[in-house]
Amino acid sequence: ILYNSACLFWKKKRASLDTSPLWRGKKHRQQHQEGADSDVSYMPQAPVYAPSMPPEIYQSASAYQLGQQPSAVYHVTTGGRRIAAGVVFLIVGVLLVVAGFAVMTQSSDNSVGGIVLALFGGCFIVGAIYMFLYGTIYRNWGVYVFEQGLLFKKGNETPQPFRWDQIEAVWYHVTRHYNNGIYTGTTHRYRVRRKDGYQIVLNDRFTNVGRLGDTISNQVTKVLLPQVIAAYNAGQTITFGPLSVNRQGLLNVLGNLLPWSEITGIDIQRGYVAVSRAGKWLKWSNQPVANIPNVFVFIALVKTLLRK
Repeated sequence: ILYNSACLFWKKKRASLDTSPLWRGKKHRQQHQEGADSDVSYMPQAPVYAPSMPPEIYQSASAYQLGQQPSAVYHVTTGGRRIAAGVVFLIVGVLLVVAGFAVMTQSSDNSVGGIVLALFGGCFIVGAIYMFLYGTIYRNWGVYVFEQGLLFKKGNETPQPFRWDQIEAVWYHVTRHYNNGIYTGTTHRYRVRRKDGYQIVLNDRFTNVGRLGDTISNQVTKVLLPQVIAAYNAGQTITFGPLSVNRQGLLNVLGNLLPWSEITGIDIQRGYVAVSRAGKWLKWSNQPVANIPNVFVFIALVKTLLRK
């Protein structure tokens, strides 16, 4: 009886698996990898949607040829800090509102002060509500990184594609914060612009946004560096915001030229691009990283030319 029941269970289970899209896709891939005999060449199958991945993400990735599966997904963080902040805001807001009404009821002369306290309390309460609803408000936001680019999903809007070869410029603003010499954290802000002018801002709203920024930097540099080297070899001047590069050397916004023979190094120091020149104690240029589009392409280009 147990044997017959087990066989019957397995037949039903196998039948349900055979009708499952996930099982069919897996079975097809196994047959293809094992070299199953077939007169029909392998054709791409419809993508299998992961339970946590919206189907429109796969559809957009396929339409813009970004890749089959995302290598990383970044959602809006809804950590306990915001909940704790919401609780604090709520307590402070309630206390201020109560104090405001108490002042207004005790004396008509202090009614203005009571109203001000109540308004401040109301602002804190609104802030608390925002903190509590933060995860719901940004629930459908996300960045999906594929082999050939990324998709930016904002709420219920259509995902916006950013192919690596269609990104025109990236601005980086990464700041390390200190209090009395003690490191307290880092804030990130990346502005990414496509060639058609559409741009997005990625900040610490997203989990591990620093890692996302590194990925964008590496991929954009990989695409743009050969292009700017080719432009340099063709005798063109390549502009990176306030700084430019040509065969004579580097130029700043004032038109001052620093010849290649006098450049001893280039680096990022405390959030600034520092260009050193021979025999000079002061830096030739000290531009903030946030002001220079594609700053890592610029630094890679200068270092490549200095090695030559």
